Amino acid sequence: GADDADLTQVDTQPVMEDVKDSFWKLSEFSKTLQVRKTSAFPPGYNKGVMPYTEHFQGIQRLQGSNVLYLTGAGEHEHESQLIVMTVGSRPEDGPFGNNLISQGDWLTETPAEDVVVNTVRFDHEFYHAGGFTSFGNYLAIGSEKGCTANERMMGQCVDESKVHFFDAANATGPAPLPYSVDRPTGSAGAVAITQEQDGRFLMMVGRTDSNILDFYRSKGTSLATDPGFELFTTWYKESLLVDAGVSSAYEKYQTLNFIRQTDGKLFMIGMSRTVFGLGNDMADLFEVDASHSKSVTIKKVASRHMSCPEGTCNFEAGAGGYVEAPTPL
Repeated sequence: GADDADLTQVDTQPVMEDVKDSFWKLSEFSKTLQVRKTSAFPPGYNKGVMPYTEHFQGIQRLQGSNVLYLTGAGEHEHESQLIVMTVGSRPEDGPFGNNLISQGDWLTETPAEDVVVNTVRFDHEFYHAGGFTSFGNYLAIGSEKGCTANERMMGQCVDESKVHFFDAANATGPAPLPYSVDRPTGSAGAVAITQEQDGRFLMMVGRTDSNILDFYRSKGTSLATDPGFELFTTWYKESLLVDAGVSSAYEKYQTLNFIRQTDGKLFMIGMSRTVFGLGNDMADLFEVDASHSKSVTIKKVASRHMSCPEGTCNFEAGAGGYVEAPTPL
């Protein structure tokens, strides 16, 4: 196992007491945040009609902070993009709520301290950044081979990708780490990572709309240097188990994030929008058994339809889970 120093360095994401109960306690209805784009926001996101070239892929909140990260597919610049936002009007702990309300009054302008502060450009060849995970002070982001909007619509994109890692100790200037996981025959539309009880890391990389999930386990117990991720199994959606009374639908998940429970169980939350991005915003909860060295079992245990005012959210364009403490999600 790992020593305490290794675990303390990385393992700052709380372990939940009852993941399923917390999932059901999530409010169905959204709060709205607005953030000023500023000159730090990258170009190309103002096209407004399909097929979109630039588009968001994932969103994560840095643990114990009011910093948000967005991943963007930057066809205009041919760069994978990590967009950094500070929501200074919101607390570092607890839910953000609605930043257009102050002292019970509606604001007419977005708070001046809620802004895009930086865009980190990190891959010129693999410029389609995907859904990702923030874990402690580290980020794991999949980037797929560059592909035009028309090639994407025609299914002509090349299935080749990398998983990049960042140290976010400097929250507004996350630094690329000098290692990656190469995937010469698979895409990387979603990435989840967590730390196991022995200190090693479990990583999942989704391909083909997360219909296929590749599972890796590290040899090392720190993400500061290359921990040596090794592929140990591949899971296919046809193997999905489903709890009684739960919809068996397996969607095209844009984001998948791991959530741990105090009894050692591992869960995964998946975000999607149904009907080719025109339907409902859904959050699905899965229990993951990765205790075996050469196989993984996944069971769908809950499903929620989440509601946002029209035009304010799209789970196909970026969603993510955040564990605040042992009970709230």
